[in-house]
Amino acid sequence: MIKKITQNVTKLIWRNSLFAFALLLSMTANSQVVGDEYLANPGLNSTLGTSTTPSTGVDGNGQMSASNTAGWTEYNSVAYIDSGGTDGNCHSEDRMFRLYKKGGTLGQFVAQTVTLPAGNYNWSFWTKWGAEVDYNAGAAEKPEFTISAGERVLQTTITTEPNAIQTWVEQTGVFNNQHARDITIKFYKYGGITNDETNLNQLMFVDDVSLKYAGPFTYLEDDTSLSDLTQDGATIAGFTEIKTTYDIFLAEGTTVVPTIAATPNNPSATAVITAATSIPGTTTIIITAEDGTTTNNVSINFSIPAPGQEFLTNPNINTTATSTDTGVDGAGNFPALGGWGFGANGSYAPTSAGNGDCHSEDRMFKFFKKNDAYVTQTVTLPAGTYDWSFWTRWAALVTWAADGDVKPKFTIMTDDDGDGTFTAVQTTITTQPTAVNSWVQQTGTYSNDISRQVRIKFSKSGGTTAEPTNLHELMYIDDVSLKYNGANLGVSDQDIMSISIYPNPTSDFISIKGIENINSIKVYSILGALEKEVFNTNQIDISELSSGIHLIKIDNGTGTVFTEKIIKQ
Repeated sequence: MIKKITQNVTKLIWRNSLFAFALLLSMTANSQVVGDEYLANPGLNSTLGTSTTPSTGVDGNGQMSASNTAGWTEYNSVAYIDSGGTDGNCHSEDRMFRLYKKGGTLGQFVAQTVTLPAGNYNWSFWTKWGAEVDYNAGAAEKPEFTISAGERVLQTTITTEPNAIQTWVEQTGVFNNQHARDITIKFYKYGGITNDETNLNQLMFVDDVSLKYAGPFTYLEDDTSLSDLTQDGATIAGFTEIKTTYDIFLAEGTTVVPTIAATPNNPSATAVITAATSIPGTTTIIITAEDGTTTNNVSINFSIPAPGQEFLTNPNINTTATSTDTGVDGAGNFPALGGWGFGANGSYAPTSAGNGDCHSEDRMFKFFKKNDAYVTQTVTLPAGTYDWSFWTRWAALVTWAADGDVKPKFTIMTDDDGDGTFTAVQTTITTQPTAVNSWVQQTGTYSNDISRQVRIKFSKSGGTTAEPTNLHELMYIDDVSLKYNGANLGVSDQDIMSISIYPNPTSDFISIKGIENINSIKVYSILGALEKEVFNTNQIDISELSSGIHLIKIDNGTGTVFTEKIIKQ
């Protein structure tokens, strides 16, 4: 009897110990406390009057500076501002953000990036305006609050439209963060210009921004978003949680419809996939939320590029009317991008006495006299060769031989791992002008060995009124084009004739003949995902790969790369 009691006591102690250990482990793994604030300087406030303090990032003039260590970053002259005077009172204490009346066509924003553990979060902020504005009266972009992970926007909220002057309005919401990651919150306002978009040409103020932990991560019952969308096992380039249409170009000769898989964010949601029956064709996905009624449709359009096919959106930068397709409004402003992303100090410019004539039609890019400027566009390119071209002109004669890295450039960049980080792979210096307001064309080719996201970028350093004055002039760009030219083989025709990849099609081994001293053989999916790699051999086993078309890339270690299609049976 005593033995049995002892055994029971021992079991009880053991179970309690296990429970205590599990509880301790749980507390260690999830140490967040409901109500914990995750923003630095969430109130934007300081009680230190006019003194400079790194804890709030506010200097004596209330400005945000390069030395700001408060977590917030600004773009295009957003500033902290003191309570009182013509700006009115802060929502609390004595500091708030002020987004100026005029942000030009570039707009303004403030942002903060924080590392968030998995969990649900409550966000809130207060806004007010210096005057009443009408968001729908010609505004190209409504002021917004966004939550992003890298370049992927996860949540967008339009700030409340004011119905009274100098009246603070609170907005609240929930952000469900399914896994630990860096999150950026941003307030954006298009500022307009003096004579246009006057409805947003007013001061906007932001105060008391908060992002607080609300509890462990839980899925929304009506969530129809996707956490992943794959083609033949690789995440589709340009995938976002909320995107609903994808245009995918396949390699020449493709006849097998790619295999699509979709993963809902909420495991209780369902995804029904109907595959395309042929190429070209469309695969459709219907995501039904946990509640059984909320649905979302996603389409993947497959096609094969034709020689001469244009891959840029709004390539000519021209239009005669307001159009969301081309991103140009009636005044030539740059808020609706139409495929083009903008940097500092640039805009669309119409043909005018001040700007001179466009190369064609009536719109072009204008890079301002001062400071750095750039425009970009990101597209998904299938493997192949491409012809690019563009036209440039200057409002004055300039030379840039003495300025080294600040020379105006046309750059092609790639994102091979899909993390949003682009690396320059081809850089072309734009032609130095020999005459004022004279259009000059530049052309070239780009070889894309695998399907990937590619970004083109025009950049110019404008200098200051002091140095370098030689680039302190207006630069114009028009008629940009990136056209598919055909399949990419990567080496000369003579080299190709001496190289054989066999057997092709095959179900197991591929051998390479005609290349000496092979450094590596890589096999990619059509989407560009690396599937297998071997070194210092002329043979590779692809038996475990999925059936269909793949790309094989052979490197001889001398900088010469041979790329060809293979078919896995």
